[in-house]
Amino acid sequence: MNQCKVCNKVCKGRADKIFCSKDCSNKFHHAKRKKQIDIITTTNAILLKNRNILAEIFEKEKRKKLKVEKLFLSKKGFNFQYNTGIYFNRERKLYHYVYDYAWMEFSTQEVLIVRK
Repeated sequence: MNQCKVCNKVCKGRADKIFCSKDCSNKFHHAKRKKQIDIITTTNAILLKNRNILAEIFEKEKRKKLKVEKLFLSKKGFNFQYNTGIYFNRERKLYHYVYDYAWMEFSTQEVLIVRK
């Protein structure tokens, strides 16, 4: 006989049963969904922060393209690991998107920011 994945009680019934009751099954699946929601919430918060940082820079400069130091963005809390998409232009340069903004990194530690 198997033990319940939630409370470790003996599961009576089928040999492949993994929960002792509906309550334990519901607790397990609720916790699993909560973990997924927490991951999504955290990711969305990082993406929103990245977008707000880029929007703040653009509001001050009023241009369509802007070069800034990568370190400047990092100090503001920009997380380069998170984006909503990528795009290669005709010259095969890689742009990372965060919603309606994009950035391209240069080897000189500069970043080109573009609003789409």
